[in-house]
Amino acid sequence: MFGVLVDWFEWVPDMPWLDIPYCILMAVFLREHKGSIKFAVNHPIASLVILILYVQANVICVHLLLGLPLVGCLNNAWDSLTAALCWWGVFFCPGDLFYKAVQLKPIQLAIAVICEARHARLVMHSCQEGNQYFPQHTTIIILCGVVDGSAVRLMMSLDRKIRGEAACESDGENELKQVTEVTKASFVLGVFNALILTGKIPLTAAEGVFFGALFMVALLLNDILLGRTSPFIPIQGAFWKVVCSKHQKVE
Repeated sequence: MFGVLVDWFEWVPDMPWLDIPYCILMAVFLREHKGSIKFAVNHPIASLVILILYVQANVICVHLLLGLPLVGCLNNAWDSLTAALCWWGVFFCPGDLFYKAVQLKPIQLAIAVICEARHARLVMHSCQEGNQYFPQHTTIIILCGVVDGSAVRLMMSLDRKIRGEAACESDGENELKQVTEVTKASFVLGVFNALILTGKIPLTAAEGVFFGALFMVALLLNDILLGRTSPFIPIQGAFWKVVCSKHQKVE
């Protein structure tokens, strides 16, 4: 049964089953930014470019890290075309029907679960890419996974700084000031994938992706359904207590 699930998940193509929900999620995130509707109406091309940067953020950041050509993000034109269609649907669909539909709770949950599974798959792909250019280099493999997983958050922070919208909103909205749960989870996935790719854990890459997807979905359900705090907080608190016990956080 386990092998069947792993094979099925490996067989599921990115387009359309994973990429379309992800483009919808990114378009909704962009619309929820302060002043985003006005910005999209007054500067539609700029707004669309920002969404495409969000969708291609992981490729851009990982290629920057590995010194690969940035035009690699244009390798799959379907991603950019899908992002453009989702952008139109979220911002300009008559009667706001598309946006209202994707805001329904069951659809929201389904999109979120699919995107978490996609997250695990892309982190593994980036780790494999790092292992391809730097074989058995654990640190680089982990870093590729972390950068891939946090790329969208980094791009959001950069976008907000460029537009001058949220310079003082809150530290939690800036990945460089306060690391979010997404980046912490990506670090865990990066370590897990590195151990698989270097032969420390006897699993295949496909099995690693499957377990990574279960991990990400579990974190999502923990946040949405159970309303519990981040599981990384106790670990983070213990770490800083040991490392920075001499200093107190300045308010």
